[in-house]
Amino acid sequence: MPPIAPLLRAAAIQRGVLDPSATLNVAEAVRIVRDLPYERASDRRPETIIEEWRGTCSGKHYLLARMLEELGASVIVIHATHHFTPENSPWLPPDLLEEAAREPVPDVHTFLRVQLDAFRDEWFTVDATWPMAAKALGMPVNEGFDHKADHRIAADVEEIVHVDEEDDPQTVKEALIAAFVDDQAARRDAFIERLSAWLGERLAG
Repeated sequence: MPPIAPLLRAAAIQRGVLDPSATLNVAEAVRIVRDLPYERASDRRPETIIEEWRGTCSGKHYLLARMLEELGASVIVIHATHHFTPENSPWLPPDLLEEAAREPVPDVHTFLRVQLDAFRDEWFTVDATWPMAAKALGMPVNEGFDHKADHRIAADVEEIVHVDEEDDPQTVKEALIAAFVDDQAARRDAFIERLSAWLGERLAG
């Protein structure tokens, strides 16, 4: 599998979000991936996320997992079941807030647990879902990476699933969605699409 770091670095420099003289370290990788627009790419491969410069929680974290592993970290991809509700997502736009109030929207969130070489006895939660600009909308944005503190997870977690190293994380996620979301799959997909469109409109420019 070819390294992903040169692709991410080149794209980040080209888009003006990384100085050509800067080192692409763990903190910078987390920052760059976090600030990718929250929008579904055509697929969730890291190469596609970089090329299209967008992603939702799964695509962003699959890319970040590859990047952090290349930087020497140990990484576990984690999927978590949750529901969007007015109580845990008060930042939703009015139409989505109203829908979640009528009935909570089931979803499966993706984030990472990371162990750095310098801190071999400690694992840290990393969640790069929401771009920094979304903080102005009241969303739970993680402003930086600090090995002394876990990131806040961008979901009200109900149950977590650790993806085994030999398993494909997207295959695991799709099976979990099928079991957890069940007959609300179309509703969930439409909700995420509308959320992405709203964020794109509000954060444009």
